Amino acid sequence: MPESAARPMRYMTLATAQAMECNGCGDCCDSRRTDGFWAWGALPLDRYASITGGVKLIIPIERVDGAGSTPDGWRDRPNEEDDALPLRPTRFRCAAFQPHEDGSGGCGRHDEPRPALCGEFPVHGPEIELELASRGEYLLTSNSLPRCTWYRICIVRDGDLRLDMTEG
Repeated sequence: MPESAARPMRYMTLATAQAMECNGCGDCCDSRRTDGFWAWGALPLDRYASITGGVKLIIPIERVDGAGSTPDGWRDRPNEEDDALPLRPTRFRCAAFQPHEDGSGGCGRHDEPRPALCGEFPVHGPEIELELASRGEYLLTSNSLPRCTWYRICIVRDGDLRLDMTEG
């Protein structure tokens, strides 16, 4: 993977990455913030209404032009059966996301029940430790989100020589 002039790849242990704080960029909370690039996989048919007292939390959206479009070119759409498939990317917006005037944002449900993925992203989950055990490294999925705290981070095992390049 080529290095970016804006921010070089950073190598760190899982514990170091987990100790970092979210900067509230909101790019993982709404596909519109990444022009549709960031999407949700395996969206439950109830859209997480079961944890919010009946309010649908993750709303599928689609890009539209012309009649019926919003100023930003997106609109809500109904659930499709394929949205529940793990590898089916569903462009979405989160009803709990609260944008701030400075362009960042926050979760309106941060201290309430929310999808497990929200609390795990991007540095928690069994796949990270499995990849570390088998391959010795794990490239975080946030590497497509340049405003994210965890942008261009590769998790490596303790003692990896690449740690000296960016930690310390």
